[in-house]
Amino acid sequence: MSKRLYTHMVNNVVFGATLHDAWAVYKLRNTSYPGLTIDRKIELKDHLEAFAYRVAADFQILRVSREWSVQQYLAGALRTMDPRRGHHELWDSYLQQHRDVLEAHNTARPETYLAVRLRDANINLADSLGAAISGGLTNLLHELATYLQLTDPKSLSAEQLHNLMRIEGRCYERIWGYLDCERCSSNDLQWLVRRAYTRGLGEPLIDDQWAPQAIDFPYADGPERYLATRAEMLRLHDSVVDSSDPRRILVRSELGDSYQALLAVGSLPETTVFPGLEAELMFAPMENLEFPIDMTFTASWIPNRSAIKTAHRRKVDADNQYEEETHGHHGPSPASEERPQAARELEAHLTTTDRPPMLRGALTIAVPADDPETLEERVERVRAEFGRIRLYRAPARQYELFCSTLPCQSFPVEDYREHLTIEQFAAMIPSAANRGGSDAGPYLGHTLTGSRQPILFDLSEASQSSLPPTVLALATLGGGKTMFMQKIAYEALLCGSRVVDIDPKGDHNLKSLPGVTPDIHEEIEISADPKYRGLLDPLRISPPDLMFDLTVSWLTDLLPSRQDDRVVRVQEAVKQVIADHHASGRPASCCDVIDVLEAGEDETARSAARALRIHTDQGLAQLGFADSATPVVATGQKQLMTLRPRNMYPPRATERQEMTQEELISLALLRLLAVMAMQAMTGERQRHKVLKIDEAWWMLQNASVGRRLLEHLVRWARSENVTPVLGSHLVADAQEMADLIGAFFVFGLRTEEAAGKALALLGLDPGDKARRQRLLKYRKGRCIMRDYEGNVVEMQVHVVNPGMLQTLDTTPHREDDENELIDQAI
Repeated sequence: MSKRLYTHMVNNVVFGATLHDAWAVYKLRNTSYPGLTIDRKIELKDHLEAFAYRVAADFQILRVSREWSVQQYLAGALRTMDPRRGHHELWDSYLQQHRDVLEAHNTARPETYLAVRLRDANINLADSLGAAISGGLTNLLHELATYLQLTDPKSLSAEQLHNLMRIEGRCYERIWGYLDCERCSSNDLQWLVRRAYTRGLGEPLIDDQWAPQAIDFPYADGPERYLATRAEMLRLHDSVVDSSDPRRILVRSELGDSYQALLAVGSLPETTVFPGLEAELMFAPMENLEFPIDMTFTASWIPNRSAIKTAHRRKVDADNQYEEETHGHHGPSPASEERPQAARELEAHLTTTDRPPMLRGALTIAVPADDPETLEERVERVRAEFGRIRLYRAPARQYELFCSTLPCQSFPVEDYREHLTIEQFAAMIPSAANRGGSDAGPYLGHTLTGSRQPILFDLSEASQSSLPPTVLALATLGGGKTMFMQKIAYEALLCGSRVVDIDPKGDHNLKSLPGVTPDIHEEIEISADPKYRGLLDPLRISPPDLMFDLTVSWLTDLLPSRQDDRVVRVQEAVKQVIADHHASGRPASCCDVIDVLEAGEDETARSAARALRIHTDQGLAQLGFADSATPVVATGQKQLMTLRPRNMYPPRATERQEMTQEELISLALLRLLAVMAMQAMTGERQRHKVLKIDEAWWMLQNASVGRRLLEHLVRWARSENVTPVLGSHLVADAQEMADLIGAFFVFGLRTEEAAGKALALLGLDPGDKARRQRLLKYRKGRCIMRDYEGNVVEMQVHVVNPGMLQTLDTTPHREDDENELIDQAI
């Protein structure tokens, strides 16, 4: 270990024993991977492959697990609350329930770091020696330079340091061209080293003030030099490592005893399918395990000329082995028959016009636990995840393998190194992750994987940016859509947002949750009662740019038949009433439109007036006809307002010609109800607001009024700091409106056709049979989420409190099902 200890770090460059052992360290930005289409996955692989082609240096990739901090989650969730309007005690109590559940899961998130050896780190060595290095003198001069400590990084001239930083800059540019990365800080390095000693125990203690020191010593008779203090780096290795057991190590650290087994990955299959679990070695196993592990891939970069020689030797060896087995009693084995062809394919690949390099690398897995018994169970679990790929325990080499998992290290055990193509390396997808949602906000649920990655979701996130703020939830009956919508609306309420809830089915139950008192909640049950007459008159509630379309649509939906001449007469009358309204400033109403139609000499206009007059004072339709005597129903400005229409149900059909008159009226009134809710929320732009509309499929259909209303809703929401949350049980033609939706949640669906349309809506492959089948089976809060940034993840919505789950549940249950329902929450 002493030969591999670092001496010091300058910026993001780490020095080993000599200048020849200098590495630049970077942190890679992980890509949300499972939700990508096949083409996007191949694109990510191509970027990793291009990096391996262009880097032209040895490198090391560390995919490590960082403990997900529940305390940081709580602090971030508290910051989303409006300090003036939020319910502090209720919100704090609500988050404490999250804390209790999340702390029990001990979640870790993967992070990926890249260390690249700076090949030209022997900077200006010839100048230091006073002579050129060439020919057979190279080794002798290197030994002399080492003896004279001219390559000792403890003594580094300003010119050498400048040249080294220039080399690192070129390295960074090569990497940045293909991978999203940033230079590591001294704290990143400190964490990477210290955490290796506390695997399985928790996060190491970090000294925020720590930084490797480099002290300037100017000499009168020579160039200035920098002396790095060795102790600065030694302090990172202050744990005791016991390697007396040949099958594991015991690290006695500041957090306790960490038992670790180091596994070396054996030979990879000659052929694999990408995308596929067997190829994605640095992503899939780590994501599927319910406990954290670390993976380290260490590679020596082999230029094409040397790689071709290696491939040629492999071809000769494969031919000889095949020849020997052919003359045996049993003939060649299947593996021997395949090797010559595979070797020839490799040689052909290396001699193409691209002339790709090869890698000689090794993949090491660190499996930690806090006791020996758990460690053995985890080792077997890891082996099961790797399937037919063998993992070697490497007896008596555990300490050396442990050292290789530290950053900026070469691989010490030659027996476990394999030749790989850059395609094989790239297919491991080390920069993949499974995550989505917001960086801060309430806990929404977790991924459907063994690692159970937490998903956070802040409803106010998009309304404060240039992204479409609308949230769309799609599901069949019992899928969990309504539960999800109520959960996020309640969390927004506790944070201080104003919420208007349109509940057409009457099954929402926000009013029964803790803290929802009459002081903050009002419920308006809209019915055919005369006192509500004119409440939804489109000429009273519509914004100017929608007034004409909404009024015409409302009135023509009430006509027994949409004859062209009747529709034209209604359009002319509406146009005249709006013009009179603008000229006089007098409030207009749909009764004024009927008056204009009745005053006309055209029988068609009078016929339309008679058909409409019937609805002005009877049934639900009277909600849309105001006159000068109609009183205005005060809705107030309480924090939560529930609009609950009675006897107003969404149509069962999607085509107008298939709807009954009652369904047409209900559909038109729902549109007007949404407009009224928007009007009630206009103003107070500094305050975040949520408009929740269940059964909003009519707004997503490819219809002119629905499209224009949705477009207006999105523009209005951006300007008024509102997040619209729409729910629907039909996918319909919503993919044509996808550009107006910010975040999608697709719960369980009933048909293959609907599942395919939903996948297209999410930007996924509609022909993905496996995903379609999973969508058909999703129930009780399982869904596919596409967040505001376009990340897609399969997740489980998690209502932490069982009492809240029972309160909000809208599905009828037998008494025997209650315990099962509570289990779903836990």
